[in-house]
Amino acid sequence: MKKRYLVLGVCLAGLLFWSLLDNEELESNSKGVYEKPLIDSDLTDVVKSVAPLPKPQKHTVHAMVQMSGQLSEAAEHVATQYQQALKYPPYSQPLSANDDDRLRPNYFYPVSSVIADQSEPLTIKLSKYRYVYPEDIVVEISGPDVKNVELKLVDIDNQQEYASTRLLTHPYEARFKGSKQLPRNLQLIASAQLERKEVPIIAQFQYMQPSAKVVSISDVYPNNDNMVVDVRLEVINPGVYRLRANLFAGDLPLAHLVSKEKLSRGTQTIKLQAHWSVLQPTISNMLLSGFVIERMSPSPDEPNSYGSSDIKLYEIHDFPYDSLQQLPYQASSKELQSLEFLRQLANSGQL
Repeated sequence: MKKRYLVLGVCLAGLLFWSLLDNEELESNSKGVYEKPLIDSDLTDVVKSVAPLPKPQKHTVHAMVQMSGQLSEAAEHVATQYQQALKYPPYSQPLSANDDDRLRPNYFYPVSSVIADQSEPLTIKLSKYRYVYPEDIVVEISGPDVKNVELKLVDIDNQQEYASTRLLTHPYEARFKGSKQLPRNLQLIASAQLERKEVPIIAQFQYMQPSAKVVSISDVYPNNDNMVVDVRLEVINPGVYRLRANLFAGDLPLAHLVSKEKLSRGTQTIKLQAHWSVLQPTISNMLLSGFVIERMSPSPDEPNSYGSSDIKLYEIHDFPYDSLQQLPYQASSKELQSLEFLRQLANSGQL
């Protein structure tokens, strides 16, 4: 029971940190879209309704005291992270080489199976985790003494098979043609024939029908304390969209840019903004890459969906840094309220 309380508390503290940033992104970048921030008493009510905790008995008091202290430490750590994040606007956060989830947001982590008496594992790797129609699904199998590989493309939810192939020669690579008929949740089941046995290995991934596409950048210009990038999209399915991109100076990561807005069908524009505090005075030539366009879930029954981008890399030349107003970012009242709630949680150790 003690472990359950601790895991719950740490997870809630971490989720709170990211939900605070995410809700502030929406407040800062969107007009006509309303979401109530999950803070303070609202969060407490949600926690109680989702995972009500039993009243402590005498023999659990010591465990509860320990859990409270550990929860305080976790909340204090999250509060420190959030306070550091508040030095910058939520739509323009510093980016480092260690932010792997932002630098490679659609990376597929290879799946490996250790084989007895072999130094090298059997590995299956896809070119990405999330595909959008009409993209083809590209897969590679590697391992020791592979003779041939049978591949099956299967629906995770109902086990329906959509395609199959057998690879007889090295390199063991296959390409499945994209289709509008493919479901969202897919898996590739590989059966590799080795010297003495057959070894199965499974890779799970997602296939999306297109909801929107990033097609071009129409302008880059200074506006008060931000460098503004106007990004044009073709929207197929209207809704609330989040656009992400990474800003670089050569190979040096500078900032992760985020914007949310409610978009209708057709050609639309979203503004990405880079705050002066994440830029560098001596750098006027920059690169934008890693565009991710995401349609936010409108209801619990409909998950988020993703679009694609025609832009892989966009070069920004001779940006006039000196034209930006260089005043420190002032956290909003809601951001400060969120920080205060985290501090109170750190002090009390109780939700």
